[in-house]
Amino acid sequence: MPPLPRVVNYPHIPRFAPEPPVPLSADGAIPIDVDQVFLINKAGSAAALTIAAPGAANIGRRIKVLTGSDFAHVVTFTGSTLRDGTTGAKITWTAPAFEGAGAEFVATTATRWLLQNKNLGTVA
Repeated sequence: MPPLPRVVNYPHIPRFAPEPPVPLSADGAIPIDVDQVFLINKAGSAAALTIAAPGAANIGRRIKVLTGSDFAHVVTFTGSTLRDGTTGAKITWTAPAFEGAGAEFVATTATRWLLQNKNLGTVA
């Protein structure tokens, strides 16, 4: 009997190339219409970014935000739609003033984002 192959290929399973993070180099709104990873790399000062309420069409959407520059970037959630597992609604996630922080947000209802993961930063 011939030896079995060491590598098994599954041609019926599609293979997707990883997508690089979308750079955010200026103040503005973060798009919420697609699951995405965003890299805040604004130079010279902290970025002021906003995330709108998810709306019914975006329930289940995942947004990850990473910092790529040494400033205390601020992500503001319109309408106090952020929940982080503590009492009450929150408005902002503020990154520490150094590269490497991150947070992941999941839309659970049309009016609510939940903080799923956080690596540094402050929610207020």
